[in-house]
Amino acid sequence: MLISWIILGSYALSFIHIVLFWVYLISVSFGVYFILRKKCCKTCFYCKGCTVGFGKLPELFFRKDGTDNVTKNGVKTFFFLFPLMSLLPAILVSVSIIENFSYEKLVVLILIMTFSLWSIIVRKNIILKKIHLTN
Repeated sequence: MLISWIILGSYALSFIHIVLFWVYLISVSFGVYFILRKKCCKTCFYCKGCTVGFGKLPELFFRKDGTDNVTKNGVKTFFFLFPLMSLLPAILVSVSIIENFSYEKLVVLILIMTFSLWSIIVRKNIILKKIHLTN
């Protein structure tokens, strides 16, 4: 599901320019699969049969209790990557729809919003705690 979200966001940016497609794909993939997956795991140095964080990523994005094995930096990184994965593609594909409407772009926008809303609904307690702690 996470891979689909990244590919969908990249595809949305390809409506604007192919360079944005590649920059987004590389930067978000690096952020999610290197920084979040490997650098933000509390037990990474101790696990012998580790899946190298791949079980943690779906939990972080799509489960209520997904921060059990994630460092504080991982939670902060999540709050940086989430808008990058949801808001940026949604805004840019909306601009592209305004410039030149197509049903393909509309479907991509709906799918991006579905992934984003699902993640927000599931993660609302952690998001509310984070907002409450910063105020």
